[in-house]
Amino acid sequence: MKILITGVTGQIGNEIACYFLTKTKFDLYLVGNKKKVKTLGKKIYFHDLRKPLKIKFDPDIIIHCASKHIFSKNKKNMSYVYKNNIEMSKNLTRFSNEKNVRKFIFFSSIEVYGKINDRELNEKTKVNKPNLYGKSKLDSEQIFFDKKNKFNAICLRLPGVFTLNLKKNFPLIVRIASLIKENKNLNVFHLNKKFNNIIDCYEIFKILKKIIYSKKKEVTGYYNISASEPLKFFQVIKLIKKKFNSDSKFFRKKPSKNSFIISNKKFTKTFKFKFASTFKIVDRCCANLLRN
Repeated sequence: MKILITGVTGQIGNEIACYFLTKTKFDLYLVGNKKKVKTLGKKIYFHDLRKPLKIKFDPDIIIHCASKHIFSKNKKNMSYVYKNNIEMSKNLTRFSNEKNVRKFIFFSSIEVYGKINDRELNEKTKVNKPNLYGKSKLDSEQIFFDKKNKFNAICLRLPGVFTLNLKKNFPLIVRIASLIKENKNLNVFHLNKKFNNIIDCYEIFKILKKIIYSKKKEVTGYYNISASEPLKFFQVIKLIKKKFNSDSKFFRKKPSKNSFIISNKKFTKTFKFKFASTFKIVDRCCANLLRN
């Protein structure tokens, strides 16, 4: 099976690509935005996805990780983020139709929902004024869902991804882990509220394999992705402190945003997939960071 993965010079895309390289035997074509880069000895091809793709590779599946986001260098110019994401989506759609791609898997975001007032976020939650980043994801989904397309589109609305790069100041869970690992104190919100707004790249890799091997025809759609079995937020912090043997102290602060948990029932039911627990994902990521 031939798989094209975009965004592999980004943190999430790179970790995903590494799992595919070490744990599968698929024929991979890795696309990034940096020249002369390799991942585990595999060449990464440079392509500006804002321009039409002209490559001699006919993928069965595309996994689209590449994205301009709210933490990009041009974050102050959100219209730039929106424009670039939409251009990439349109070009990849044309390419997918030309190459008769079977499945197109898009890394969307829960940012599509905008301001969330519900206690539990699910696919029926109403969109409420998302920023231009969230809107770029939402509008990209609609581009991929166009009935004229020849492929099945699966859009994964991701929460905060616990990556193995603590030098990044985002998402929230990475910033907290970084401070705790360095024995720094931190201000936290919603200590007694339940939390499962998290996933890691290994879990995403398992999700992708489930989609790739699925023979179901009616899978086109968007799905919220998150850990199962929410923990209270103070339990998450204590777990990270314990794993890093940290002396960090945390102080309760009055929240400015609503706290919510994420329902992943739609994906679970459709693909018969059991998500790892919040505890498991946090524990696994901390253990991996300690080994690195």
